[in-house]
Amino acid sequence: MNLQENIKRIKSMMGIIKEETNIFPITVSGSFKGDNGDKSHAFQSTEGVVVGGMQTEVNKTLKQAYAVGYNPSITKITVTIDLTTKTTSWEVTINESTDGNAYLGLITVGSCCNSSFKTRADGQVPTMLTWNGPKENHKLITELVTTDTGESNGDITIVGGNYKLKQIFYQYFYNNKPAHKPKETEYEIDPRIIPEPADATRVQTNYEKL
Repeated sequence: MNLQENIKRIKSMMGIIKEETNIFPITVSGSFKGDNGDKSHAFQSTEGVVVGGMQTEVNKTLKQAYAVGYNPSITKITVTIDLTTKTTSWEVTINESTDGNAYLGLITVGSCCNSSFKTRADGQVPTMLTWNGPKENHKLITELVTTDTGESNGDITIVGGNYKLKQIFYQYFYNNKPAHKPKETEYEIDPRIIPEPADATRVQTNYEKL
């Protein structure tokens, strides 16, 4: 163990380390009314009309985290669609990025209802990846799939009936907004325990004679 590690260990034992505050995880949630059809998975909009506004809310939070010096990344998305009340609820979990990028945008496409819903959802992805910069700047978060046969990946729940859906979520970063350098831990020394500087002119005289 080197000198700096020893100092940190001693200070930690003495309770004088002040750790940097961690803002993560952050959760953003919302809900919107659908119609058991396309609008039930209009997380942001459909046919040019804003319905859920999910991306607006999540992107705002991602940018706020970045603005105060953090590198955000979406790590989980959960969805519940209640066909009885025609309400779609969602929750997004944001944590510190671990891959060296600061993700500042969420985007999603999906398809529902008929037998080709999976292939139609997949077919929208190549175009989606051209909307916000280079394809290489995008990262898959999750694919939520549920069908009337009960197929599900666990992060989407359908209440009150059957609803075929495949929804694909990506996040992306901007080249002109690079990731911040890792935050350093701050240390605060209690002034009561700082020893007085040594006086080289003093001579110890109260030692025992041999």
